[in-house]
Amino acid sequence: MMVSKLSRRELVSLHPRTPARASDIVHIASLLVQTTHEGMMLAKHAAAALPGAEIHDTAAPGKFVVVLESSQERAIADAAELLLQVAGVLTVSIVTHMMESAADLQREA
Repeated sequence: MMVSKLSRRELVSLHPRTPARASDIVHIASLLVQTTHEGMMLAKHAAAALPGAEIHDTAAPGKFVVVLESSQERAIADAAELLLQVAGVLTVSIVTHMMESAADLQREA
């Protein structure tokens, strides 16, 4: 059985689509990073150096969010693993992971 993921726009409009090729898929994930007070800046610098990363502060002390976009699903896990190796990082949790077609993202921009 083949299961196809619908974008939000397709779900609402109910227009059929052709399945996207794997090379046309963009992986978007958010990671919650918890650090010691002393390790916060080092962790943010490491996260900012990741390709396709956006850093967002939270109201919780010692925590920030990294939003990643990549054409490779493995890049999300690799980024989480890399951040775990940074001194002062306590935990890295992948909170969300979604896939969108690159064409749909271009239309939404």
